[in-house]
Amino acid sequence: MFTRVLRSQLCEVCLASTNRSSFSRSASTASVFPSPPPSTGFARLTNRALVLLYGRDATHYLQGLTTTNIKDLTFDEAGGFYSAFLNAQGRVLHDVFIYPIDHALGLEGKDGITHDKPGFIIDVDKAQAATLRSHLKRYRLRAKVAIEPANWHIWSTWDDVNAKDSENHTDPSAQYFGCVDTRAPGMGKRILSSADISKTLPGEESSVAGYDIRRILKGVPQGPSEIISGEALPQESNMDYMSGIDFRKGCYVGQELTIRTHHTGVVRKRILPVQLYNMNEKPPDTLQYDPASFLSLPNAPRNIARVDTKGRSAGKFLRGVGNIGLALCRLETMTDVKLTEEGSQWTPQQEFKVSWLAEEDQAKELEVKIKAFVPSWHRNRLSIRNMHRQQNT
Repeated sequence: MFTRVLRSQLCEVCLASTNRSSFSRSASTASVFPSPPPSTGFARLTNRALVLLYGRDATHYLQGLTTTNIKDLTFDEAGGFYSAFLNAQGRVLHDVFIYPIDHALGLEGKDGITHDKPGFIIDVDKAQAATLRSHLKRYRLRAKVAIEPANWHIWSTWDDVNAKDSENHTDPSAQYFGCVDTRAPGMGKRILSSADISKTLPGEESSVAGYDIRRILKGVPQGPSEIISGEALPQESNMDYMSGIDFRKGCYVGQELTIRTHHTGVVRKRILPVQLYNMNEKPPDTLQYDPASFLSLPNAPRNIARVDTKGRSAGKFLRGVGNIGLALCRLETMTDVKLTEEGSQWTPQQEFKVSWLAEEDQAKELEVKIKAFVPSWHRNRLSIRNMHRQQNT
């Protein structure tokens, strides 16, 4: 295997997440929803896996497959970054973190030989690791690269009390490396380690579900249950907002639709955090996770409809934990965001719902109301994009 390290002030701690697609509870049962995450904590992301790619052509090879520009980056400069692999139609196959490994790193391959070659470690959803390796091998052709699984631990860390993302650094004496999670402000850090480092991380250890709660509250989608593989578009999945797309780089698989949408199109749907509440309740004013909420959550994904009125779908509920979740929402229908001069169709009085058939009784229809919230960092990045467009017209 290999050793490499990053020295970082571990001031940000994350919690790992489970892949539950739906939960249900009743007033007569004990809580099945996880506790809220601690303000300072960490978690091992057991639902993620690593793929090791290295060899003489590794940089050039990966440059033609990912949405970010990795050609001129080194491990010391980047530490790691968020990215994606697309299919030829521009749909997302895998959302990933990529960690560059510099030439000074000796990589021990499955043949037992240490290879002094450039390489990358790719952090992907565990259920998609084998599929990603197959995808990489499909385009390998005569490229001098090796593609193998890696078995390091994956952690997420954060500190909301002293929220401050530090720069990426390296230290040959450490047992881990990683990067700042740039997907949303305050997301913390991603760390890979060759051994269990839980005793060295600050804060309280949390579960994968705890990490999911914090991530969902920030409006950050992750994995194929939220960024549906082969269907989701990168901009609708907020990858442009989450530093996952470089619109200035050269050709890569799926680039044509992505760059055309960026320059000429309007992104009318985006994944947003949502709160679910009972049909007889008033809509919430703020997004807040409540583990004591007594709700039945739909088996995702499910269409979102207006309450008391007909019309086309307002969006699609993707996944929930407790009374919160993520949904692909029509912005001018479910929120006050204005994308065009025509303005928004949204009104404060309009409510939305999700309906589905009960698993135990297919003749019984269940319903919950749903409200979308636009994170402040979404609004900031939309404003920046609009300003750049005005300057270029």
